[in-house]
Amino acid sequence: MKYSYNKKQQSGVVLVISLIMLLLLTMIGITSMQVNILEERMAGNSRDQNIAFQAAESTLKEAETFILNNPTDIATYDGTNGLLDIADAEPANFFTHGWTGSDSATTDAGYGNNFGLSEDPRYIIKRVSQVPSGADTLTYFRITARAQGARASTQIILQAYFIREN
Repeated sequence: MKYSYNKKQQSGVVLVISLIMLLLLTMIGITSMQVNILEERMAGNSRDQNIAFQAAESTLKEAETFILNNPTDIATYDGTNGLLDIADAEPANFFTHGWTGSDSATTDAGYGNNFGLSEDPRYIIKRVSQVPSGADTLTYFRITARAQGARASTQIILQAYFIREN
């Protein structure tokens, strides 16, 4: 049996369908690439924020060590280098505060170099009050620590209260 066909009967449907399938596959590929790029950015932001948070927590601990190893008198908390006394005003907004050498203290641990931070973390210690407690005196401090991630736009600010018995 012999089959014959006429070239005039062909309409090119296979070509049209294959072009549509190619277009669909291209769209799926581009969409998956965009989703992957977005997920990578989210993971990078999360990592940057996590590193900054850990550096801020370490800075709080370093400030607590400073409080334990230094006197609690007004001579130490004289309003300079981030050491504020009861009467000294704290910054109104810690996010827009300058965080320079004269208004805050930096850590000695070199976190910026070790963790790829854009800047070394800094802290402010404010002596909030002193309350007699029997034979001793309890001194209350508020510690504010700030750390930036690898990008300066990632900022973490933590605050903690610390009590020292003298």
